[in-house]
Amino acid sequence: MKLLVIGIDGGTKEIIEGMPMPFTQSLFKNANSKTLQEDPLSRGWAEALTGCHASENKGFYISPYADKTYDFNHGYSKKEMESSSPNPPLWTMLNDQGCSVGIINVPTTGPAAEVDGFLISGGGGGLSSIGGVPKGMFYPESIEESLIKNKYIFDIRLSKKETTISQFIKKIADAETTQKQTFLELANKHQPDFGFFCIRMITEVQYLTRYEIKRCIEGINSAKENNKPFVPENTVQETLMDYYQQVDDHIKEVFESIQPQEFLFISDHSTALFNHDLNLDVWLANNQFLTEISPLEKLYQRFYRSWKLTRFLNKLGIKRAFQKKFEKRPTREMITQFKPTKTKAFGTFFDSGNFAGIFINDAKRFAGPVADSEDVDKLVDEICTKFNADNETQKHNLQAVPYRRRFKESKFFDLMPDIQIEKPDTTYCSGRNWAFISENPNLKPFEDKLEGVSYPHTGLKGTDPLFVYSKNLESCIDKNDSNDLRMAYRLISRFFETEK
Repeated sequence: MKLLVIGIDGGTKEIIEGMPMPFTQSLFKNANSKTLQEDPLSRGWAEALTGCHASENKGFYISPYADKTYDFNHGYSKKEMESSSPNPPLWTMLNDQGCSVGIINVPTTGPAAEVDGFLISGGGGGLSSIGGVPKGMFYPESIEESLIKNKYIFDIRLSKKETTISQFIKKIADAETTQKQTFLELANKHQPDFGFFCIRMITEVQYLTRYEIKRCIEGINSAKENNKPFVPENTVQETLMDYYQQVDDHIKEVFESIQPQEFLFISDHSTALFNHDLNLDVWLANNQFLTEISPLEKLYQRFYRSWKLTRFLNKLGIKRAFQKKFEKRPTREMITQFKPTKTKAFGTFFDSGNFAGIFINDAKRFAGPVADSEDVDKLVDEICTKFNADNETQKHNLQAVPYRRRFKESKFFDLMPDIQIEKPDTTYCSGRNWAFISENPNLKPFEDKLEGVSYPHTGLKGTDPLFVYSKNLESCIDKNDSNDLRMAYRLISRFFETEK
């Protein structure tokens, strides 16, 4: 194999260098790296697969439908990525250069394309958790035998069925073993020029246990200083130590079996510690940019909207089955309920990829009271000035900057927030708590039981994704490359161009 890419979803250099991963650490010591700065609104895997930012490939973690409703789209698919991006996807680009590929478990690759080589689609990118691999999610069909033999697990997500953290992590570890074994079998059989092996489910572990991972790293470092072995303090720490050692063993086995000429480690984002929760709607309400509705109005609005829609469709003779189909579009409704005619701006909310931003409630996208683009620009400047002068925002290192106006030439201009709040990665933007800034109550030693736990728990998306590569690949990086995951696509393309 000429080039092997190891993808680690949520991969974080600090974690890899701090947890028991001696083989991977040895690779990193003899490799080069870049500190990237990822836009938290743009999907990292989609950037690496197309060489394009979300403004070009529509790969937003969340975006409005901009159809005069306040519905937001949280879905994304390979079909959208391919149709929106001006660049061909990675596998097509490589096949067109005469290079065969072996790709497994990378998000936003399903349904599987017909490739020269093999491809097993990954979870993420709008796909839900599932055991086994459904038809259409792998190519060629002949590899199904390997999938069945190895009892391949497609994806695992945290669910209410899980009872303990250690059991959940063990389930992920077992699933990753099936994926590693399948990749090795197929790579040795097909001998692709390019390999992309993604460890996706590790991000589930890190969203859940980032605090205990931090405590493990601190304990390991302290033990080294005192020439003593590290002793885990609880069951979760014991499980984490075993899990990261197994991930390292898998990477070692892949390298020793395939022996790639060159390698690249990337992640779609890092995983930061979740210290604070941020609700921008509270600040907007306190500064008269947003007017929240009363609890009684909330109840009335919920009933009235449901009744009005049903009555309207019934008048048209449309059956309930169609209504259910109509309601199926992937939608996140606003957590903060506000008076549309009296609200000039509202914040981004839960499940936004840890992007903190503000939308102007304009007439074109939301049927709001802000009439035209000139008014929008004035309001953006007013909010940014007032936000940045606030003592509380300064205390928490928050700064408002215009965002959407940077992308006026983008065909997805209307899907973007007008303002970005630059902030520490450790501050999560959501609308779950009615407080401008609140501390995360979950940062304490863990019990093994999983009760009432949801994401993000103690970890969240960070903006400095993993980017570590063998030294010979340095010549494939241009000084003018964007300092984000678009660099991966360009590096891979240039490497195979020089190999011709």
